[in-house]
Amino acid sequence: MVHALRRAGSYLERGGTLISIRPHRTWRPSIAIVAGRRRLTVATLLNTAFEVNLDAAESALERVVDEGSFALAGVRSARYRIYLARPSQMRTYLELINPPRPRFPRGGRARLDAMWRSAPRGASIEVTESLIVTALRRR
Repeated sequence: MVHALRRAGSYLERGGTLISIRPHRTWRPSIAIVAGRRRLTVATLLNTAFEVNLDAAESALERVVDEGSFALAGVRSARYRIYLARPSQMRTYLELINPPRPRFPRGGRARLDAMWRSAPRGASIEVTESLIVTALRRR
């Protein structure tokens, strides 16, 4: 990834900004059922296989800053929410995420199905993903 960051930096003008968006290290994607102002948490998704990729991404960002190619312009946490109309859309949504994709904890899928059956009309499924956004400025 260091090579990719250097390459991207070579296309930027001096002072240009490179943005890195990656999953948050500790906040996992969560699933909830939302109806009106009511929000019922269903499960927190698991993705233990992705830890190695996160470590590599963070160390690559640190390395290009330490080398002097980039200066750290800022780091922020952000949340991305998507709303699904029914549980069958969950599989499609999870398949769109680059591998390794998150999975439900044991019993999480059954809990979603049971809570969905008892949800009021007009309810939706909310998937919340927590992200870290890092801005690097080319020197």
